[in-house]
Amino acid sequence: MDQAFIEQLTKSIEIYGFGGAIFLTFVLSAEMLLRRREGKSLWSREGLSSLALFPLGPVLEGVFINAALIGGLTFFYNLSPLRIPVTWWSLPIYFLAAEFAYYWFHRLGHEVRLFWADHSIHHSAETYDFTVNLRHVPFQAIYRLLIWIPIVMLGFNPLVLVLMAITAPAFQTFCHTTRIGRLAPWFEWLFVTPRNHGVHHACNPIYIDKNYGGLLMIWDHVFGTYQAMRDDVPPVYGITHPLESNNPFKVMMHEFTPLFRDFRGAPTWRQKLGVLFGRPGETFEMPRPVKQGSQLVAEPAE
Repeated sequence: MDQAFIEQLTKSIEIYGFGGAIFLTFVLSAEMLLRRREGKSLWSREGLSSLALFPLGPVLEGVFINAALIGGLTFFYNLSPLRIPVTWWSLPIYFLAAEFAYYWFHRLGHEVRLFWADHSIHHSAETYDFTVNLRHVPFQAIYRLLIWIPIVMLGFNPLVLVLMAITAPAFQTFCHTTRIGRLAPWFEWLFVTPRNHGVHHACNPIYIDKNYGGLLMIWDHVFGTYQAMRDDVPPVYGITHPLESNNPFKVMMHEFTPLFRDFRGAPTWRQKLGVLFGRPGETFEMPRPVKQGSQLVAEPAE
């Protein structure tokens, strides 16, 4: 019974994923046409570097990484005697569990410096438009696995959990834009929207490390990380340590390079571990430029 339902669900989500790819193509084409009407080049320089990073998504993540993730989770799932059946009545439970899993893996990508070095690739664009969707990150399956192991050991089928959780980035395709304004208050409160996700991509102090939700903002409200965009605080997009290159390799290594440098430079092993697993900005760091508003200033040495 479960297996037949899972196969039906998998086919439905495959269709959804295919539709998501078509929608991404549509919004990217719309972005290009709108830029042309505005007298701009079809692609910004950041957009071109994002395009170079795009193969990381459909090839590595879409095929190999997600398959490895499901395989790793299945190993731990088989160690547990617990089982939550996959039926129509249990799908809402799976959906909320998948949102919970997405929230915490996403939050871990911001609050652990080693994982932030990876996740910051997606956040490094200072132009917030649909091309940001192309900035995929290569190692996020690692911290997904760490967060999701306890969930599958509670009995959640790993295939269904992963299939549901990876729909969040597809939904967020339309959220990477400033061309859509504020929506209805109830909708902004409940769902991830362009303004809610714009907060997430901003580096203003009030906006940093907020709005981690995938499709819903529910877990942000529960754990106190929700922040509405304020009209008196325009968002400054990008990361606090600015990326001054559009070279795809430099985009990928922008946070890894100082991470390795700080790890070597930390005087004690406790500080070295803090460099890897501490919160960004609260660990041993050698000086480098920091963005404050739209200005660059030198970060003081500790």
